[in-house]
Amino acid sequence: MNLWRKLAPIAGASLIALVASCGQVEEPASTVTGDPIRIGFVCSCSGAQSHALGRMADVAEAWTESVNASGGINGHPVEVILKDDGLDAARSLQAVKELVENDKVMAISGEASLVSSSWVNYLADKKVPVVGGLTFSTPYETSPDFFSTGASLTLQEYGAYSLAKEQGAEKLGFLYCSDSPTCKDSAGVAEKIVKGLGMEIVSAPVSSTAPNYTAQCLQMRDEGVDALMILNSGPVQARVLSSCAQQGYTPTTVSSAGGSSDTWTQDPNFDGRLMSSAIAPWQDDSVPGVRTFLDAIDTFAPDLRGSELFQQPAALVWAGLELFKAAAEGGGVGPQSTPADVRNGLYGLVDETLDGWTAPLNFREGETSSVPCYFVMGIEDGAFVSPGGADPICVDDGVYTGLKALRAR
Repeated sequence: MNLWRKLAPIAGASLIALVASCGQVEEPASTVTGDPIRIGFVCSCSGAQSHALGRMADVAEAWTESVNASGGINGHPVEVILKDDGLDAARSLQAVKELVENDKVMAISGEASLVSSSWVNYLADKKVPVVGGLTFSTPYETSPDFFSTGASLTLQEYGAYSLAKEQGAEKLGFLYCSDSPTCKDSAGVAEKIVKGLGMEIVSAPVSSTAPNYTAQCLQMRDEGVDALMILNSGPVQARVLSSCAQQGYTPTTVSSAGGSSDTWTQDPNFDGRLMSSAIAPWQDDSVPGVRTFLDAIDTFAPDLRGSELFQQPAALVWAGLELFKAAAEGGGVGPQSTPADVRNGLYGLVDETLDGWTAPLNFREGETSSVPCYFVMGIEDGAFVSPGGADPICVDDGVYTGLKALRAR
């Protein structure tokens, strides 16, 4: 039983053309029948950030097929209903309304939308939880209805800037994407964090559609930037580094792991990169949950690994769906369960790590997610590495409270 559901476009949004992997590999058949547990999935799979998120629907499909082939959740099959918002806030809100009011989903899970802020008030009114997804989005820091699997964008930025500081940097360059509201919000936050760490900062926006980034590279070089942070998708970061290398400018580079992709290991400009990550290093198959993820992708989306579109957001989508699974299993969720049942399952989790994907997770009713830990990964000699192992680094309460306050202002 294939319970991956394709729906007509909403409000002009494009329907994802899912890549059918049947015929390429022998896929395990679903072992469950009957009424499904129904959840919603929203992504910005088309639009300006499709080069980063274009295959996230395939990741959600792989998770669905994998779970159903392994007995479903509490003996029930899972149905995931997809909406693509095209990076349009109005379309995104309409998509969520359809999922809640027409499809009667009990949760949105593994979301990959860059305009999820448009749902916050609506979902607060409907009391429908968002269970994991792109944890770098602002609602995970500000809304108790968004349940995070890992470090917020603010904490990831702190981790990346701390890595630059540890490498001896004195002036950090911050190049942020001009195509996403989330990125724009980060410019002011970056300045406060970097200065708080005792470094100077030089900031500039970069467009994902620019033909080159020579001007920004020359600006960073001429202003004495000795460590560079690029907040953008993997392909854009590669083009920025290529432009800089052509000018003979090769500073230390740090980032969050958000744009990291398999292709980075094939590009010498990324060698030596250090990254903070919301969740465990997503290519480290010594982590049980990561191994399960990679095996499922190989089975159900075999053309994805090794491609430019296999990026760290795929792991965030997977971890979000795994968080729903953990809450549903712990809370005894079934086809007739409600959003309240899903919430209760989340509140019942104690130090949940999703097989090593996350720092210990605990959620409390009425409070925003609190995950004061990040992971570190890097690229060395053309391979992803986990410096110091795959354990999280946790900040003290004072630092974490201060970082949360930065985004709330």
